[in-house]
Amino acid sequence: MKSNIALSFLLFVFIGCGYKPSSNYTTPILGNSIQTEVDIDIKNPIDSIFLKDALNEAVLSVFNARISNNGDSKIKLTINSTSFDVLDYDKNGYPILYRASASITAYVTDINNTLNSYSGSGSYDFSVNSNSILSDNLKHNAIKEAFFKALQVIEFKIAKKGIENDNKRSE
Repeated sequence: MKSNIALSFLLFVFIGCGYKPSSNYTTPILGNSIQTEVDIDIKNPIDSIFLKDALNEAVLSVFNARISNNGDSKIKLTINSTSFDVLDYDKNGYPILYRASASITAYVTDINNTLNSYSGSGSYDFSVNSNSILSDNLKHNAIKEAFFKALQVIEFKIAKKGIENDNKRSE
């Protein structure tokens, strides 16, 4: 019974405040199908593969669109930088907490064939057991999460543009 009341309250708040998911604002700019492309980073080609995976996940889940070779719009990503930093050590001096950071630029050709560029940065903190080795698998998962967070920043910037366009139409 309490969960029904809480759910009703949350629905009332979201409906009452005019909440709309960000995909409502990105769809008029990007359309329902998006062509994706990632420039391969020669210094670290493996990270480019993980960026492509993160971009495809973002198109499906965040932008609520499908991936297509001839999409309504196109998103091309380049990696500006990636890094791993140690944030904390155990009492014996072994690293136990890391931060993966990523900076990317998205070149977005929208449904009107207008090219805009957006930059985004993301980071992901993760821990390892004391005396353990930082495996490649752990590094790749962490950088993928950092890429996904950077893509969310870019998505917010595209949604902001969509909100501004929506406000201009309603004036």
